[in-house]
Amino acid sequence: MRAIVHLSLLVKFKYLVINNIIKLYLRKLKTNLRMKLIKTIKTVSNIIYIYEINNNLFAFKPSKNSEKEILANKLANLFGIKTLETKPVKIGNCDGILMNYLENSTLLTNYKNKLNKNQMKQLKKIILFDIWICNKDRHTANVFINNDLIIFDHDNIFQDGDARKFIKLDMGRKLNKNYVDIIENLLDKDLTAVQVLKKLGFTHDDFIKIKDEDIKDIVKDNEILKLLISRKVFDNIKF
Repeated sequence: MRAIVHLSLLVKFKYLVINNIIKLYLRKLKTNLRMKLIKTIKTVSNIIYIYEINNNLFAFKPSKNSEKEILANKLANLFGIKTLETKPVKIGNCDGILMNYLENSTLLTNYKNKLNKNQMKQLKKIILFDIWICNKDRHTANVFINNDLIIFDHDNIFQDGDARKFIKLDMGRKLNKNYVDIIENLLDKDLTAVQVLKKLGFTHDDFIKIKDEDIKDIVKDNEILKLLISRKVFDNIKF
């Protein structure tokens, strides 16, 4: 019995020592932190703050849904979509997410060149992804472009609606310059997401097949899990 008590005290003592070491390290890190606001970027629905932290550039986006941001990044991996590494932080009194700032990239909204074949393939993945996770706030101002397309900003996901609600006009026009005309001719028809997207340039091979097991490995909330599994077959989603 004494041995068990001594062992318990030893474990507790080690925990306190380690915990104090961590606290001292964090206090030292915060003391040595050199942080400077460089500029702000206004997007359609957000303001992104660019900070220089210890000689590295980071983007800070105010957000009350950092858990959704992190979850969306994990789900994007199932599509092979590139995302910004995201960490929940608090700057001043503002909660948000801190992301790597891609200094040599530009926002898709400012990109005037035609997308190449690889970039167009990635754009199709992003459009499918947003339909799947019901993202009402994807636009060309929350997609970076260099050689690849990189997405961020997932506050407004898991919303209700048909596929058309999750493709904004600026994204649609990047996919097909005649997007508006094509969609207007189809609105009065009862078509699926697959049928409409094929008219916009998608092929059979562009539609990604997602396994239930892969979703379950990432999503632990039963309601979100149910939603995503119900939407993984794009033929079953109305446009």
